Amino acid sequence: MFIQVLEEYKNRTEYRLLNNYCTCELVSIKALKKGRLVLPGIILSKMQKEELNFLNSWIDNKENQLIVLPAWNEMNLGEYCNTSVSIKIKRIDGYYNKIPINYKIETVAKDKLFSENGKKFGINYRRNLSSGLITVVTLPLLDYKLIEFENEFKNYFNSLIQNIDYVEENIEENNNEIGIDNLHVFLLILSAAEVQLEKKIDSSIFKYFGSKFKEEILVEKYKELIAGGYINNKELTDKGMMVVEEKNLKSFIYVIKERRENEDGWN
Repeated sequence: MFIQVLEEYKNRTEYRLLNNYCTCELVSIKALKKGRLVLPGIILSKMQKEELNFLNSWIDNKENQLIVLPAWNEMNLGEYCNTSVSIKIKRIDGYYNKIPINYKIETVAKDKLFSENGKKFGINYRRNLSSGLITVVTLPLLDYKLIEFENEFKNYFNSLIQNIDYVEENIEENNNEIGIDNLHVFLLILSAAEVQLEKKIDSSIFKYFGSKFKEEILVEKYKELIAGGYINNKELTDKGMMVVEEKNLKSFIYVIKERRENEDGWN
């Protein structure tokens, strides 16, 4: 997996900070590859019509994900991206889990990632099943002035990546081996954080990751982890811990354990 950033704007502070979270690849707006692109929202208002056409053509591919983060101006993303609903970025002075927030999202899109007191600070939007995913976030994940939140910001950023492609992931079974997909990862993280998953797994997934899935699908995924030897007696086995190590999941587990001690930290 790699994260694309626009070569035309490579000197922006946001892109320099992004290198602390992941490996970035410089690409031209006219030569975007399949995968993920991170874009500071303010850049949209600076793009020429031709550049926006290239961007929207790329977003139309369901295998792509556009992640739009601060810096922001007040705007309606529908004026720049092909959306069927209004996605407005509005100025606000507020907080999310003690993190200062300068903008909120006003939209009827229902897939919320981050919200507090009825205000949305992160959403996923897909125009239709054949279109790419647009992830819009107003949490200041790439703000150098908030370096004290760096570990939390990295976890939040990684959680954005987890939200793509789960629909199309295929399970391959061979001698009790399974292809670990993103839903398996969610369940491994929660199990390692000692979150009880015997009942209403969908509620736990929504509570800690802000994503909604059908309960029957999650139950099946949990059974696959048990059958594959990743979980035993509600705890991760050595095999499960190997996945934690390989996918660098310890920071996610730590955050959830910490937040479980103070349930007011979650909606």
